[in-house]
Amino acid sequence: MQRKWSKESIALEILSMYESGENLNYSSVASTNLALLRAATRYFGTWEAAVNFAGLNYDEIRRYKSWTRDRIIDRIRELHTQGADLSWRNVCLNIDPQLAAAATKKSHFGSWREALEEAGLDYDSIRRYREWDDERILDMVRDYAKAGKPLNAKNVEQEDITLITAARRRFDSWHEALIAAGLDYRQIVRRAPFKRGQGRAAARKKAKVS
Repeated sequence: MQRKWSKESIALEILSMYESGENLNYSSVASTNLALLRAATRYFGTWEAAVNFAGLNYDEIRRYKSWTRDRIIDRIRELHTQGADLSWRNVCLNIDPQLAAAATKKSHFGSWREALEEAGLDYDSIRRYREWDDERILDMVRDYAKAGKPLNAKNVEQEDITLITAARRRFDSWHEALIAAGLDYRQIVRRAPFKRGQGRAAARKKAKVS
């Protein structure tokens, strides 16, 4: 049975493809969803007009075909530097669906995991980001405090890089996460362990005084 199209149903189909990370440039849609393309040109005159009606930027979509392996890696590293959540679902639905679709093409990396690892990132750590929420982060920070573990940033980076990365992403900074957990950030900094050399110097100074 032939589908009945309208401007609204065309726009919804375009958005569904976009959220799934499918390539929306003209030639790709012509090969994967010709019925949609024909309906779009019938109702809107051009594919570009239909995409714009759906609230998307056609110029950005058209540039999708210029993705290369190097450009994909550069974009992933750029987002990682910004502290973005690079879990697959978040990239597909929120950050950059076109990047996700390009990275997983067989001609590029074939999977999101391969793309992340080629960019020098730890896929398992990134995959766990989506499990973090504010309460879990704050509970873990409080547990560390109760256990008497040093909570200065350097120590936590060595102890649990995933925790501090998630905290910085959700609270903007580590000290903001500590404050949100009800801890005294300034006291934590003052209690930060001295470097080994500083400790010996302090001990010698104390011995001279006594």
